[in-house]
Amino acid sequence: MITFFKNTFASETFKRLFKNTGLLISGDTVSAVLGVLTFAVTARALGAEKLGMLVLIDAYVRIVDRLVNFQSWQFMIKYGSDALSAKDHSGFKALVKFGTMVDSLTAVIGCVVSVALAGLIARWQNWSPEMIRLAVIYSMIVIFDIAGVPTGILRIFDKFKSFSVQKSVTSGIKFAGVLIAWTLHCGLSGFLWVWMLTEIVDYVSLTAMAWIELHRQGFRNIWAEPLSGITKRFPGIWNFLISTNLTGSVKVGFREFDILVVGKLLGFADVSLYKLAKKLCAALDRLTNPLFQSLYPELTKLWAKKDFKDFRFVVKRMTYIMGGLSVITWVVFVIWGREIIFITTGREFISAYSVTVWYMLANAIAVTSLPLAPMLLAMGQAHLSFWIQFLPTLIYFPILFWMLNAWGLNGAGYAYIVYHGIRVVLQYGFAKHLLKKTPRDTPPPPELMDPQESSV
Repeated sequence: MITFFKNTFASETFKRLFKNTGLLISGDTVSAVLGVLTFAVTARALGAEKLGMLVLIDAYVRIVDRLVNFQSWQFMIKYGSDALSAKDHSGFKALVKFGTMVDSLTAVIGCVVSVALAGLIARWQNWSPEMIRLAVIYSMIVIFDIAGVPTGILRIFDKFKSFSVQKSVTSGIKFAGVLIAWTLHCGLSGFLWVWMLTEIVDYVSLTAMAWIELHRQGFRNIWAEPLSGITKRFPGIWNFLISTNLTGSVKVGFREFDILVVGKLLGFADVSLYKLAKKLCAALDRLTNPLFQSLYPELTKLWAKKDFKDFRFVVKRMTYIMGGLSVITWVVFVIWGREIIFITTGREFISAYSVTVWYMLANAIAVTSLPLAPMLLAMGQAHLSFWIQFLPTLIYFPILFWMLNAWGLNGAGYAYIVYHGIRVVLQYGFAKHLLKKTPRDTPPPPELMDPQESSV
């Protein structure tokens, strides 16, 4: 065990990776704590029934946002890192302009779609006219969600401390907002406005930070950069952008659409219990998501440099580390979960314990394989990421309907285990196949190669 950690942290890539992850976790830990407290205050103020209404509105708007909005941060990291490695500053600026235009266009379309479909979803969910009105208002969030390229920019330039600070500040603003709403005895609409305005602040502040960083790095006059021939300069750009967007769209299907399914089959109170289960599981995501954010740029850089040996080493070691972390987290919740729920949201929500145990077990399975997703993207295999997400999701929703009808709310946890079990098997199979085809050693730099070999 000592040798394992000694060899792991001797790697320069790991040192940088964990430094960046540590910066993100410091902000995400604060954000996670404030997020749970924000949800707890909202739950105590509104009660299970009205909280369920707010959660359904939030889930609906997020589904539309993720389905329509391209969220091009993955494309920006992949092609932006390649451009910077080749010292193609002109190409990098063209990518920023192109991605920003795509994000802006899809944000506007997403907002229009969210407003237009509110009535249709309301009829399916049996929402009241008041809930429809609030859903239309909440849809304004989507038009501000142009943070895809800014997210990619900040990650490329290793500005993880900026992410940490930004997450902490916006989470603090949201927590302060719900405290004020609770003190003023605001109803459902009051809390919805707090949630909405703080989301907008989050998007706007992140975008501003990225453009300030671009100017600091010397990238100016970006809007004057021509886009002609960008698909030839960066082959496969549209395929990668569409594939990652489809992958994200499928992913949001089980992350948010399942809430609408629970609302349809079980009711508002069960929605709030299910959302609490997801919120508590997000504590584990708060620890692992920063790792994904840090790992993807690092693997992309290693792949661009053809440092296959370090690439393989990082993927394998991170899989072992994430597996251990996820098991420990799950065991802790199994032992102290009821106390955690009681302290945060009160006795009314204690019945969420059982579904949270199963949901968190599924999450632990997913976390173990977390390094494999950025590995596939770094290798340019975005289309495989889509199928790995799509096929299990295709199976997941019929199983979710069946298990909810058979076992009630616990069925949602069982279905989530099935989903992640299938996804991890597919992910591991593709990853093993691709790593076998990857050269075992890193080729030497061109200046150290044999002249005859380099001329071939």
